[in-house]
Amino acid sequence: MSWAIIYHQDVEGDLESIGPSAARRIMRAIDKKLTTEPLQFGTPLSANLVGFRKLRIGDNRVVYQVAEAKVVVFVLAVGPRRDKEIYRIATKRIM
Repeated sequence: MSWAIIYHQDVEGDLESIGPSAARRIMRAIDKKLTTEPLQFGTPLSANLVGFRKLRIGDNRVVYQVAEAKVVVFVLAVGPRRDKEIYRIATKRIM
């Protein structure tokens, strides 16, 4: 089964801020992992991001949500984990 990927409008800016080589690596991982088995590869998040998952790609994280009934993965945020800033950004985007 192939999952559709929908990106939050600010993800493009996230990818630009981390640089072209890291962005390519992240997009390859999204295409390979999240379009095939998003529940297998991601780790569930807690607190303000219950219902979301994270995918670790080196020092970067992809925060996403899976809509199983619709076979859709919604990518909320992409960025480096340092100081857990990516999780604060993701939380702001859902509010």
